[in-house]
Amino acid sequence: MSAPASEALAPRVLGLFDHEGVRRGQDRQPVSGRVSGPYRVDLLMDEGIDLVPLAPATGRLHRKLRDVVEHRTGVRVDLALRGLPRAARADAVLCMLEDKAVLPAALRRRRIPPYRSAPLAVVSCWWAEEILHGSPEQRDRIARTVAQVDRILVFSRNQVEAFGTIGAAGKVVPIPFGVDEEWYTPAAPRRARMQVAAMGIDRGRDFETLMAAARLTPEIRYDVFTQPGRIPSPPGNVTLHPPTSMEDHRENLRAADLVVVPTHDLAYPTGQSVLLEAMACGRCTAVTRTAAMDEYIDDGRTNLALPLHDAAGVAAVVRRACADALLRSRIGEEARAEVEERFTFRGTWRAAAAVLRGIA
Repeated sequence: MSAPASEALAPRVLGLFDHEGVRRGQDRQPVSGRVSGPYRVDLLMDEGIDLVPLAPATGRLHRKLRDVVEHRTGVRVDLALRGLPRAARADAVLCMLEDKAVLPAALRRRRIPPYRSAPLAVVSCWWAEEILHGSPEQRDRIARTVAQVDRILVFSRNQVEAFGTIGAAGKVVPIPFGVDEEWYTPAAPRRARMQVAAMGIDRGRDFETLMAAARLTPEIRYDVFTQPGRIPSPPGNVTLHPPTSMEDHRENLRAADLVVVPTHDLAYPTGQSVLLEAMACGRCTAVTRTAAMDEYIDDGRTNLALPLHDAAGVAAVVRRACADALLRSRIGEEARAEVEERFTFRGTWRAAAAVLRGIA
């Protein structure tokens, strides 16, 4: 049986990303039956894109050879090399994240088929920060890769200026970050309530300021979920926990009176995953206001803004929220509505699909 006309006309996009088995083509299934890719990239298939992912490396010898080669070269080569036959038939290539674009861009620079002709799009999280604050060598490496890229998808508008410093502002397309609002939902918690909860393991978390704020609010209890050793000497009102499973993470969000996301000021939005997950769960959430996070913050309506590197200011916001149950309830309700309206993964990939159709 031939494919429907609408599917036959769908741009075929080769996806270079790590995943656990995204289904496609004749095996296409409803969202509930899919194994999703990173950031729910599988939703591209619902937006008129014929996504062609590569099966992950499964054999022990394959994985060992891949790891040795990629460790010695410092370049992610496995996906790009295995994607060569599919790239020849693709209308575009989507790399997620930056490391997946290095080899396709290098082959394109040398005019080696098939990557020399397939339009190349990259979802970027860290390039802007590395452009602004990395070493000259790192900046040059990024500039060489970016020169061969057609579109760079980022999750905050402020990054356009950073890419402009290497002459690539015109390639940057900001799209909204999202969350799986069908997984992160308001519900009664199945664990003991927490006053203030904080979660995160990435370098953007500013736990130093949060610990200083905790010392200024000894009457408030804090539960912090991060890797062991990240916070060496917490005050007595702080309980440290190791990272949890996805299910336990959701329950922790639902159990918190207030979720705080203290961050440093980076060129890319750091902390937006926990922020949006907590908002989707209908929780009152406070996050550090930075240029990269500004478009995710509506202080006093859908969340609360924390001042950057200001322990006394953070303590004041935490104390105010913990003392006002009506404020927390109102912000939580507005937060859930805002996620449904603006910050879902479906919205993320709808915006990305428009970009891919434009270059395919």
